Amino acid sequence: MKQETQATIHPLAQFAATLQWSDVPAPVQRRTEDLWVDWFGSVLAGCRARPVASITRFALSQGPASGPAEVIGHGAASSPMMAALANAAASHVAEQDDVHNGSVFHPAAVVFPPALAVAQSIGASGAQLMAACVAGYEVGIRVGEFLG
Repeated sequence: MKQETQATIHPLAQFAATLQWSDVPAPVQRRTEDLWVDWFGSVLAGCRARPVASITRFALSQGPASGPAEVIGHGAASSPMMAALANAAASHVAEQDDVHNGSVFHPAAVVFPPALAVAQSIGASGAQLMAACVAGYEVGIRVGEFLG
């Protein structure tokens, strides 16, 4: 990696790796909570859709039968990776999820499923989960805007 690239990426990586929920301004905390509720509604709206059912069957066949991460709306759990896959598909299929126009990015569908799956698998607190979500939004949007 070029040195100028490292100099550009390092502060963003440091921010994402060390962000604490208590460091997030209150208005951003409220917005994150609102986005979380919106995302969850999108998952519930999409979890029984036909394409999602196929993805979920695949995900459940690949992971452990009783993994640490929940596949929302199915009463089942799997590995973090497979639960994130199924939950991401469910959250995006109905096209009700959020969008950031400047980065041409649907952050919630990309950030929340893996954040939730990892949080469940490591026993993270709600504050740790929410901080990870804010960090994911920041990184995803900045990269998307950079790429155009």
